[in-house]
Amino acid sequence: MKKIIYLLLLLTAFQLNAQKIRYSVRAGLNLADKTNTSGSFKPGLNFGAAAEYLFSPKFSTVLGAYYSMQGSKFKFANTDLLHDYINIPLLAKYFPYRGLYIFAGPQVGIKVTVNKQAFGSTEFEEKRIEGDMVEPIDISAIIGAGYLLSNGFFTSANVNWGLTNTAKSQFNYKGTWYPTDGKDYKNIVLQFNFGYRF
Repeated sequence: MKKIIYLLLLLTAFQLNAQKIRYSVRAGLNLADKTNTSGSFKPGLNFGAAAEYLFSPKFSTVLGAYYSMQGSKFKFANTDLLHDYINIPLLAKYFPYRGLYIFAGPQVGIKVTVNKQAFGSTEFEEKRIEGDMVEPIDISAIIGAGYLLSNGFFTSANVNWGLTNTAKSQFNYKGTWYPTDGKDYKNIVLQFNFGYRF
């Protein structure tokens, strides 16, 4: 009898917690750049899903996983680079008025690919572009705002500001190590998204 009561209590607690969790999917536009490139924002896409835990009707936390197409147009070699990441943000979300919400928090980016779209004008620039100069992990801070409709659809806009240098101090090209220029190349990404919360 005690085991049955204990099991019922566990199921009740699980159900109560499940009622506080919402899931969402989203997709949108990236405008991405890097510091010290003197380039322009490159358009790209981002898409993924998240789980949201509701502490109250006004406050929640969100853990997401999004595929994000980032990068920049590097002026030093007249080259476009696309750096694709799996971004994992952990956000605090607050609803100050009805469906209007603001959010902020840290994000970890895991590099997936580095795609080269053009080559440099000198031999060393070509080596730098062909070699993988990008660190595997990127840390950034997010701040943004959005609006959630009563039917579950939402829209949002945010900026992801890189906190870590994405460039390696040296890179390998065909078995030979070469130094980079020593500058900080931090990600800056503006995102405009649409999604649905279940």
